[in-house]
Amino acid sequence: MNYTWNATFERELPHGLFIQMSYLGRKGRHLLATRDVMMPNNLNDPRTGFDWYKAAGMLEDFRRAGTPINLVPAIPYFENLFGGIPGFAAFMLGNSRAGLASNATQVVYGDALIFNGNDWTQTQADIDDAATSKGFAALFYQQQYGALSSFSTVANSDYHGGTLSIRQRLGRKLTLDFNYTLSHSMDDASGLQTSGSFGAAFIENPLRQHDNRSNSDFDVRHIINFNSVWELPIGRGQWIGTDNKIVNAIFGGWQLSNVFRWNSGLPVSSPFDDARWATNWNVQSNGVRTKEVSECSDRGGLLAPKLFGCNTLAAYQSFRNAKPGETGDRNVFRLPGYIALDAGLRKNFTMPWNENHQLQIAVEGFNVTNTQRMGVLQGGRDGFGLVLDPQNATPPPNWTNYSGIQGSPRVLQVGFRYQF
Repeated sequence: MNYTWNATFERELPHGLFIQMSYLGRKGRHLLATRDVMMPNNLNDPRTGFDWYKAAGMLEDFRRAGTPINLVPAIPYFENLFGGIPGFAAFMLGNSRAGLASNATQVVYGDALIFNGNDWTQTQADIDDAATSKGFAALFYQQQYGALSSFSTVANSDYHGGTLSIRQRLGRKLTLDFNYTLSHSMDDASGLQTSGSFGAAFIENPLRQHDNRSNSDFDVRHIINFNSVWELPIGRGQWIGTDNKIVNAIFGGWQLSNVFRWNSGLPVSSPFDDARWATNWNVQSNGVRTKEVSECSDRGGLLAPKLFGCNTLAAYQSFRNAKPGETGDRNVFRLPGYIALDAGLRKNFTMPWNENHQLQIAVEGFNVTNTQRMGVLQGGRDGFGLVLDPQNATPPPNWTNYSGIQGSPRVLQVGFRYQF
């Protein structure tokens, strides 16, 4: 369901000008989105009050810091829930490595450190395998599914926008329309039903749905557009007048039109996590910023233009892999804005043999300034992914490279029309 409201103030100004200011609000509730209805449990230990996300997150901190297995202290969560499983160490680590761990906490940590890295959903699956092999119930996964995406009416969205419009309503020689919009759209997931089961409208962690709430994929904060039609003041009775029929026929009656648009950039999430799945079995989380980092697109040169072109290494090392349960930083950066100017020049010539016959000449240009803003990031792990522990790594050469532009290069066209 959607709730909308708006308010508008209008006023006429001298010389045929008209101003309009509006506020628009929209609240969406119970919207369609996809989520994993077989999301692994965030198992809670009632004795300690810890859940899986908190306890496994502590182990992830140890793993990222390079802590050896034998130096990891016992965490009551793991001891209470898994310490009573017979042969737990041998099953999880193998007989040759079982002696590395002296308690259940170190066993779980060793499984992640040796085999899985930051793939904590795989560690959850390994624990379930160990439990069921000894006759215990599975603790994290439903036995039939690792992941099952389903559409549900659970998503929320909010939009607030203000608009300013100035129009020339009564002009004969000049008509114009200027519009500015300042707006902000936020939601849990952006996408349509056609986006697919694990597509754009997917909520990464349905157990903590609010973590997914951020700028909408389509959120454009600032939009300016301006269009006008101007009859050039040249010819008989005009500001630059002439009674010479030949001069008037050639230079009089020309009409200039334009459409100009500028908008700020669309959001983009932080680079996606290493080839591991910390939170959801089927969809990787985004990276999490550990330092202040901002997009700084460059023009490129010998190297391709990049989203983080000013200091790629520092930007890359400003992220960490997501902890268990984390969605990561969604839509926190911005692509470059878009700008385009389209213009047209046309004139009607009245035929000397019949005033009802006219020849129209039109010259039109699209993206007249040939401005080309980058706006498509290279995909794939080398293009926009993170390795395990990026804070200690060097980015691939093509990391955050742009691979395409917004809009199209300049196009000019000339047209003729004879009407009678």
